[in-house]
Amino acid sequence: MQPFMNWNPFNREPKAFSEPEVALPPTPRWQDYRAGLGDKSGREITRVYAFDDHYVIYFIGSDLYYELDDDPDDLGSADAALARINRLLDSNPRQYKKNEAIMELAGDAMEMFFWEEKTEAIEILNSLAEKLKAREEARRRLQYQEGTFFITALAWIIYLLFLGKAWMDQKWEPWFLAAVLAMAGGLFSVCLKIGSLEVNVNQERIFLLVAGATRSVVALLAGTGLLLAMRSKMFAGITYDKTPPEIGAGLTAAEMFFCFLAGFSESFVPNILSKATETKDKDKAASDKACAEKAAADKAAAEKTAREKAAADKAAAEKSAGH
Repeated sequence: MQPFMNWNPFNREPKAFSEPEVALPPTPRWQDYRAGLGDKSGREITRVYAFDDHYVIYFIGSDLYYELDDDPDDLGSADAALARINRLLDSNPRQYKKNEAIMELAGDAMEMFFWEEKTEAIEILNSLAEKLKAREEARRRLQYQEGTFFITALAWIIYLLFLGKAWMDQKWEPWFLAAVLAMAGGLFSVCLKIGSLEVNVNQERIFLLVAGATRSVVALLAGTGLLLAMRSKMFAGITYDKTPPEIGAGLTAAEMFFCFLAGFSESFVPNILSKATETKDKDKAASDKACAEKAAADKAAAEKTAREKAAADKAAAEKSAGH
């Protein structure tokens, strides 16, 4: 049986946009392949794309096949590149024409390969695969951004609904506002970094949506955590001229900004907490050092007093003995 290349990976069913395969009488010799006839497996040949004494390249629906009379060297490299292209093709029916153009270019590259222009052919195939990979990665970044946007928009809708209907306790309103402001900051951060987000073409849409939503949840926790730290007087000096507002008081403009910033920067709150911990550790170390120095000084003073007393007693005893 002559080798052939099927653009559907792992022998799966044809993509949704492929034309249905029709069982026809098989054509034993690939040299006799024509459009409308069946191939060796009885599948209807849609179009013969390229034909030669040594090979044939043809389409069945939207899938590309080939058969040869002999295996050339480095065929595995070409097949691997074709498999990557197939893996990255868009299965959306609206992309059929674009996919067909890509497959035709891949068919041209395979024809070059069979004519011993192997280096150039593999470069074309790899280039196609890289372009498709870049397109799929961009699509997945947008899906990640979509997840962040959806959960942030939902939180803002709930907040505005509760605020407009007066369903919210006034003591909780500033905390809710701090949370949605932080989520807006997280969304802004994702939008700015969309081009550098690390994604994988193997990641499913639902995974990316959940990952994007998780970014908003992290921002929510950062914003509420920072507000709690400010109002508990841990960082009052960076926000307030006087004493912090009460726990249930409305947000000040400075608090709004810092809540937004906490959601925007993933490292802002951890850095503050880290610096606070370092400051506390330094204060404790300084206090321990001061206590140790005081203890050492007290010990030295006590030893000096003891020595002076011993010397005085000795002098008194010698003076008494002299008389």
